[in-house]
Amino acid sequence: MSLYLWFALMVIASSIWIIWFLYRPLKSNDINLERSNIALGKQKLLELEQDLHQNLIDEKQFNQAKEEISTTLAIELQQVSNIQNNAHNKTWVLILILVLLPVMSIGVYQYLTPKSNMSQPLESAEKPLSLEQSANKIVQYLQTNENDSEAWKMLGLTYFELGKLDLSIEAYEKSYQINPKDPRLLVEYASMMISASDNQFSDKSVKLIKQALEIEPNAPDALYLAGMFAVSQRDFFLAKGLWQRALNALPKSSIDRVALVNILSELKAVEGGKNTLEHSISVHVDVSNEVLKSRSSEDFIMIYVKATKGRPMPIAIKKIKLKDFTGQVILTDQDSVIQGNQLSTHEQVIAVVRISATGSAMRGVGDIQVLSKVINVADNPSIHLEVK
Repeated sequence: MSLYLWFALMVIASSIWIIWFLYRPLKSNDINLERSNIALGKQKLLELEQDLHQNLIDEKQFNQAKEEISTTLAIELQQVSNIQNNAHNKTWVLILILVLLPVMSIGVYQYLTPKSNMSQPLESAEKPLSLEQSANKIVQYLQTNENDSEAWKMLGLTYFELGKLDLSIEAYEKSYQINPKDPRLLVEYASMMISASDNQFSDKSVKLIKQALEIEPNAPDALYLAGMFAVSQRDFFLAKGLWQRALNALPKSSIDRVALVNILSELKAVEGGKNTLEHSISVHVDVSNEVLKSRSSEDFIMIYVKATKGRPMPIAIKKIKLKDFTGQVILTDQDSVIQGNQLSTHEQVIAVVRISATGSAMRGVGDIQVLSKVINVADNPSIHLEVK
């Protein structure tokens, strides 16, 4: 029930109570006082005349009593007139109250209700901004607030989501120049650069990771990236130490703990020289004619597998231009992104097919993506996915 309906019901109930309170006493007084007083006066005069004829009183007493009756009757008639006038006035007061009560109640309600509350339903009905619109608003804001490091960082992330990698790097670099001592910014900037270069470490990204660890030695994200770099250099002992520190720094409820525990277990198997059978996954992909017509032949089709839990980083991947794709790929340990995180060391994975104009490791606007069900790696499965 709306607030206005409740308000109207309250006003109606109040009006009914006022009518009952003021009108009922007037209505219950149904005796004509004026005629009653006149009749009583006549009755008394008649009794006096009878007493006079019976010689119970003399002429002087009769005249004196008659004068008293006349005076009393005049006073009582005046009182009746006042009562009637008061009743008439109360009726007008009742009408006036019934008119003014709703008007004054609505006026007070409108005065006390904040105008901002009235506009909230309209504001909440507005659609959320798209990534393009968000980027444009941030750009407008930065025209007058060019030293806002957080705004530049947000712009860099937005451009990255849009697949505009060059603009993203420029925005992150602006934020970095303004605030080079923010470890979260350094890690985010490095992660963006690594993802944009197909998980390859550049000198700049390594420098950013080192700076972040100098500022905050136990930053979990920085330790994780440092461990990835150590594995890419085949320094498994260093990677183990870095990831163990990251695991200790993470809260007990963090989902990233599961991924780190799995990675450390796999790394231990590699260090111990544990022999594992090499497995493979055959992925057949059918791309519909509608999709092919809507995409450029220079677009990339990326087929990879990822862990069922934890970070969505590819374990093994193949990236091919759409014009060169034959419809099938076979993923093996040779396609693993990190040497210490090979396909054969996983029990279950999920296959992903993504068509992208940029070929970026991160999903961008306009990308088409299809995921498989959970796959058992030990079965050397052959799966079929449709992109339509």
